[in-house]
Amino acid sequence: MSTPQFAGRVIPCPLCSATDLTTVSERDRNGGALTTALCRDCGHVFTNPQPTQDELDAYYARSYRASYKKVTAPKNKHVYRAGLRALERLERLAPHVRDGASVLDIGAGGGEFVYLLTREGYAATGLEPNLGYAEHARTSYGIDIAVGTIEQNFPDAGAWDAITLHHVLEHLSNPVETLKRLGRGLRPTGVIIVEVPNVGANYHAPQRQFHFAHLHTFSADGLTHAAAQAGLSVSDLAVQPHTGHLNAVLKAGPSAVPLIKPGTAEKIERTLRNSSALHDHLSPRPYRRLWANALRPIRERLALKRLGGPKTPRDILDSLFESCD
Repeated sequence: MSTPQFAGRVIPCPLCSATDLTTVSERDRNGGALTTALCRDCGHVFTNPQPTQDELDAYYARSYRASYKKVTAPKNKHVYRAGLRALERLERLAPHVRDGASVLDIGAGGGEFVYLLTREGYAATGLEPNLGYAEHARTSYGIDIAVGTIEQNFPDAGAWDAITLHHVLEHLSNPVETLKRLGRGLRPTGVIIVEVPNVGANYHAPQRQFHFAHLHTFSADGLTHAAAQAGLSVSDLAVQPHTGHLNAVLKAGPSAVPLIKPGTAEKIERTLRNSSALHDHLSPRPYRRLWANALRPIRERLALKRLGGPKTPRDILDSLFESCD
């Protein structure tokens, strides 16, 4: 997969507006040219220069899924994997909302989470920028999926008990303004659940940490800082097992922006600069990942066989969800 070409624009730090930046990488995970900067004031890590909004809109509408997954609609194995993640996401969401709550899933992908929410009695809607995946979700599951980005197609204010963004915020050019807009979309007791990659995690090899689609790589402090600037507070922050991703539950809260802890930027910079391919190869991480990836197709085939060999995306999800009831 080649790195998309873009004109881009150079920006200050998107979280604190500082201009004291240092380059921590000049390549993406595929070896293409991509400059990643670290803010020496707050420690935020982001692509700089960044693609323009028009470039991003065109990329996500037509190219992202094909370049990332090499398909324009999910295969059955993708449906099964997304179904497992949907169950995990519901477990995270359920304690924070009432039965039948209104939920908006942004970046809904193939619609698996929205379908699960609908089955469980929630008033669920999805928003997905990719045409192929949105159409797949609507035709396969008969669910409500709107096509577009937050900027293009965000519904009325005060409409939602919960808004979820799983691996979406890192793709958006202005995370603080996005969170402000989403906060206005909540009912008074509503929550936003955000999951993003963690700059401090070592799930990926060092040379595969950055790529075009991820404009930002958050730390726990950076995600908390972004939420505070948007008038939101973090009521719960968890590090996901296996991947190390950050998952935060946000609520309306004090708008005062907390100071970044002293030394945060230096710590993140040191972590990134000390990460090397040699150090990674001498650790158990790549070998555990290789073994897990080798076993995954076998485990998935056996799991689908135990579910009765469902053939269609809807049958796969129905069988999976019913087996977990």
